[in-house]
Amino acid sequence: MKTKVSTVPKTMEDRFDGLTPSDLNDLEKRSLVSLAMTLLTERNRHGQTLGSPDETRAFLRLRLADRRNEVFGCLFLDNRHRIIEVRDIFQGTIDGASVHPRVVVQKAIQFNAAAIVFYHFVARHKMVIMCPVFLCAPRD
Repeated sequence: MKTKVSTVPKTMEDRFDGLTPSDLNDLEKRSLVSLAMTLLTERNRHGQTLGSPDETRAFLRLRLADRRNEVFGCLFLDNRHRIIEVRDIFQGTIDGASVHPRVVVQKAIQFNAAAIVFYHFVARHKMVIMCPVFLCAPRD
């Protein structure tokens, strides 16, 4: 009888355990953010399901971390909450952003989205994720 040998080590080491931002220089911080964005992009690529509000919040927090202006955007999802598209639709100044609902609806139709998650990022690193909106098409 053959035994299956695993190539994965039994104990995985967390090389980042205990690491704090003050331990890193600016170049290392930028590299770490870039690596995190790459990982989130792979995890939340087109067709992937957003499993929870915490996953959505983490994805958007890193995606918007380097913004200096106010941003209003949308995550366009299909009927199984898989990502179709992520778009920053409106950008503003330090004190406001104009949002035109007609443009949001046009984008939703363009991407054939069944659901939308709105996000609003203010330049002082405050982010509001609004409740998802589910679009319904009339049945024939």
